[in-house]
Order: sequence, then C-alpha cells, then structure tokens
Amino acid sequence: MLVAAALVSAVPATGGVIVPTPVQIDTLTAIDTPPTPAVVDLLFASGPGPTPGQDALLALARDTSQDLGLQIRALRALPQYCLPAGCAGSAVHAALATIVDDYRTQLAAGPLGPRDVLRLRVAMEALGATRSGQQSDVDLLTDPVLLRHPSRDVQVTAVAALRSLCSPNLCTPDACQQDASAVRALRSGSGTETQVDAAINSALADLARCVQP
Repeated sequence: MLVAAALVSAVPATGGVIVPTPVQIDTLTAIDTPPTPAVVDLLFASGPGPTPGQDALLALARDTSQDLGLQIRALRALPQYCLPAGCAGSAVHAALATIVDDYRTQLAAGPLGPRDVLRLRVAMEALGATRSGQQSDVDLLTDPVLLRHPSRDVQVTAVAALRSLCSPNLCTPDACQQDASAVRALRSGSGTETQVDAAINSALADLARCVQP
C-alpha cells in the first residue's frame, strides 16, 4: 500500500515536469539492479497515455533541472524500450538524438560545464545502445565537435557509441565505412596505446565485419 500511495500523481496529467516520489527515485537510482521496463512501468503506472513509464523517463532525461544522478539513470534506461527490431523512428531514439545534437550545437559555441559533459557522454552512450544503424546517427557522432572533443572520456564514449550503432551489420556499407574511417582517423599515432586507441581498436574489430562486401 505504501508503494501504491507513492505512485499517486507520479506523472502530471498535463505531461509536464515530473516530480518523482521517494520510491521512484530509490528504484531508478539503485546501483546493483538497474530497473527493467516492467519495473519502470509499474513505478509510473498512474501516468497518462499508453506508455507512462517510457514517457516518464523521457521527461526526466530532457529535464536538466532534475538531480543529475536521476537524469543519468533515466537516459541509460531509455534504450531498454527499443523494440527487438530496433529503435529507429521511435520517440526514444528521437529524444536521445535530439539531446546529443543540442549539446553538439552548444559545443560549437563554447565548452560545456562538467555536469553537461557527463550528460552528453551518457546521452551518446544511450544513443549508441539504441543500435539504430541510422546514417543520421553516424553523421552526428562522427562530427569532429564530438569525436574530437578535448576530453578523452568524450572521445572514448563517441567511439563506443559508433561501434554499437553499426556492428554487426546494422548500418549500410557506406555508413559503416564512414563510421570506421572516422574512428580510425582518431588514432593518436603516439606509439603508445592510449585509452582512446584501445577503444578504437576494439571498435574497428567489430566494424571490419560490416564494411566488407
């Protein structure tokens, strides 16, 4: 009964800003057991519409005024709502691509603060996890503003996301070739394998299978 009471008015009827209950926050931010879609759907069952759990995560992911840890968990949970056939064309994919693109636009104007850099990394990670295979996602993540960001952590995240997007055999040969070429060009050439080089080598091992005729 306490759980049921905590779910009341979890999502406003207007679909605006969400004020999560303590039960929802505790469940979404659990460290050892990330919530499944079934658990999230139960948590936000009082929300309007046919997909209240997904809608709640989308609202949390877009709202930078939310607790940073909660927003990160929402971003990471969203790809679980992709259908087995993929996420292309879904609300989840569109939201994640928009979040990453918004940060790309901001980076073109100037550096991001540490919290926004972390949000960007998680959003790129989640976009890769959608495994969309979309040319538009390859174009987005190979943009030098992201792939050649001054932070090695951002570079590693972009490489990993590109690996997930196109391997195995998810992208067209042209998109996969573009993906692999951009990743390969990021190599440091220092003679000593860096954190980024290690991510590149792992990505290219998978991408090699999708660029072959």
